[in-house]
Amino acid sequence: MRAIVVAFVLLLAPVGSAIADNDVGCGVGTEIMEGKEGLGPKLAASFINGLLFQSISITFGLINCNGQDTVTADARDARLHHYAGANIDRLMDDMAVGRGESLDAFAILVGISESDRPHFLAFTQRHFRELYSRDDVTAGEVLDTLDRLMVEDARLSAYARG
Repeated sequence: MRAIVVAFVLLLAPVGSAIADNDVGCGVGTEIMEGKEGLGPKLAASFINGLLFQSISITFGLINCNGQDTVTADARDARLHHYAGANIDRLMDDMAVGRGESLDAFAILVGISESDRPHFLAFTQRHFRELYSRDDVTAGEVLDTLDRLMVEDARLSAYARG
């Protein structure tokens, strides 16, 4: 039974990573599916990468896994969307009072410098009603509103997403 569970997890791990991120990384699957869009090619690339030992490609710098990749705005956006979506209620609570662990972690993900964090925390509290304008607001809407508001703030405009 344990072997079946392990096999199931190993087969589904690439699927989970393909859905969770904007990119499936480097490896054979990525090369095969290059230029194709959509969930199907993304899942196939992720599965092939996992099946054909993507970790070896990364370790030894094979198949475009050269270790020189930089974090792009897309990767940052993916992390922000994931974090905001997973913590939307905690962020709402923290933004309402202008402090808290979830908001501190969020500020770090946004890239807010330590010296600007107090301003950012107060900023989110000040604009709470705009950020959470409805009960069913989505993480994407909160992030878009936050960006729009940050662009208008002289101290925070540099931190707004692309």
